[in-house]
Amino acid sequence: MDKWKKIFWKCLFPKTFLIFLLFNASFILLMYAFLGEKCPDAVAYFSYTLSAYTLVTVCVRMPKIIKKINVFLHTNKYTNTLLTEKELRIRISLYGGLAVNICFAIFKVVMGALYQSKWLFAMAGYNTILSIMRFLLVYRDQTEKKLESDYEKRVRGLHSYKVCGWLMLLLNIAISVIVVIVVLDNHSIDYPGFMIYAIAAFTFYCLTMAIINMVKYWHRHHPVFAAVKRIGMAKALVSIFTLQVAMLTQFGNNNGLNMQMANGATGTAVCVIITVMAVLMLTGVKQDYQLMNQESEVEENE
Repeated sequence: MDKWKKIFWKCLFPKTFLIFLLFNASFILLMYAFLGEKCPDAVAYFSYTLSAYTLVTVCVRMPKIIKKINVFLHTNKYTNTLLTEKELRIRISLYGGLAVNICFAIFKVVMGALYQSKWLFAMAGYNTILSIMRFLLVYRDQTEKKLESDYEKRVRGLHSYKVCGWLMLLLNIAISVIVVIVVLDNHSIDYPGFMIYAIAAFTFYCLTMAIINMVKYWHRHHPVFAAVKRIGMAKALVSIFTLQVAMLTQFGNNNGLNMQMANGATGTAVCVIITVMAVLMLTGVKQDYQLMNQESEVEENE
């Protein structure tokens, strides 16, 4: 009995170099099974079995791997700072997002001019408004650091939050134009090969993180950071819409009317959600201003 148990554990926890070999062999065989036109059934079944076994061996080692990575990240000075300081992570995402949006806006304008595409011009407008919103928040974040009074920081932060609320409504107009173009022109998005699965996984990850972060920063204790998370949520919703267009293009039944109805329904839902977000941002700022005025009146009376 002990002999079979040892064999079982050795099979479940093979040497690291064996896992590396298994991973590479599984990958090559799966590519051959999926892409090979005349792949024998025996080879296909063997590749599925081998890849399943490799996946199991990787999964059972995952807690140890995660623990080692976690220890390494916390022992390193730079990664530890990144993991422990939330404000630093938010600033990195804000500055990085600004750079990406500017690049996308320029790229879409150039490609739209070359191909005379309404879709590309609409996406350029969408990315331009996102760039303006992020630039405003970057500028206000920099100027806030120079202020000594917490009251002044709070007021400037709320003003930035309010402007982002109005810009969110403007962003919604750009998104509405995109939805109209998709529905009326029956626009399609065609991703090559297995790329659509990777994009789908990344999109759902972004949506999940956007929901978590928006809930975490729902209160406007730091208005600039709260605005960043709401921008992330709007961006994730638009990604879900474009992913649906791509999925229907790839896997739809070529029924144009049904695809238009589905895209129109999802696009309308996205626009409504973003409108509600913008209204909540504006009404929330108004309540915060009223509360601050009441607090200042109480302090003056005292």
